[in-house]
Amino acid sequence: MNRKEFLRLCGIAMPFSLMGIPTNMLSAPKNPKRKKFSFAFFTDVHLNTENRGHCNEGLQKALADAKKRNVDFILFGGDNVETDHLGQENEQTANNLHARFRKIIDESGTTCHFTIGNHDRYYFCEGEKDATGYKLFEKYFGKSQHSFDHKGVHFIALNSLNPDPNGQFCIGSEQMEWLKNDLNSIGKERPVVVSLHVPMLSLYYPVVEGNFKGIDMVTDTKAVFELLKAYNLKLILQGHQHIHEEILERNHQFITGGAISANWWNGSLADTEEGYILVHVDADYNFSWEYIDYQWEAIK
Repeated sequence: MNRKEFLRLCGIAMPFSLMGIPTNMLSAPKNPKRKKFSFAFFTDVHLNTENRGHCNEGLQKALADAKKRNVDFILFGGDNVETDHLGQENEQTANNLHARFRKIIDESGTTCHFTIGNHDRYYFCEGEKDATGYKLFEKYFGKSQHSFDHKGVHFIALNSLNPDPNGQFCIGSEQMEWLKNDLNSIGKERPVVVSLHVPMLSLYYPVVEGNFKGIDMVTDTKAVFELLKAYNLKLILQGHQHIHEEILERNHQFITGGAISANWWNGSLADTEEGYILVHVDADYNFSWEYIDYQWEAIK
């Protein structure tokens, strides 16, 4: 049993010393500049087939909370649903779950963009085997790697699930080539925000579990980071860990976005409540953010 399955079953909450007041808020300017726009980063919803933990209602509440804060859009960080464990005989169930998620999103009336997570995979599509597990996600949410622009900011959603030679998560050489071309097309001045599910940089294991496992991060972090930092990189938004952490590495900001579901709809996880990252961009493209507890209480 891996640590995430253990925590999900046991509902263990552990202290996490790096959480609390966002580091960027400690030095917030006294006279903040006029806001250009805001967006929300939702990750790890884990909508499930049985509506376990009343996940449908929890997602609806999170969407309503973000909408009342006048976000321009929501960027999802992956693990929207739980289909990766379903077999071929459950293809209709897998389709229904993706469709239910899509319906809840559409009914919210909020523009949304999507990043793929490991639990979003399903290894069959239209009756055929899908070795990557990406096709069903793409049927409902678009390409698993894509980019878009919004009010002068370039957003990139990466697929962090490609296997490296040892079967670990990575971005991979083919996607790296796509990323190079995408970045070349925007130049060095445009602000860049990157979303991926499996983190490029995380302290989950040493801080929460007290060990160094070298897993649950992409294995080609250095190559990806070396490429990105040559551009006007503002934020790297990550999921997967279900904790809120912020790492400032040589003036580059990595933010792990907690989870809409927290401990898989069983309450808080390692002092991180059910929540999301709310990002503000001012008229000069300065970025600030805060962790929003959308006040969901787990229903046992």
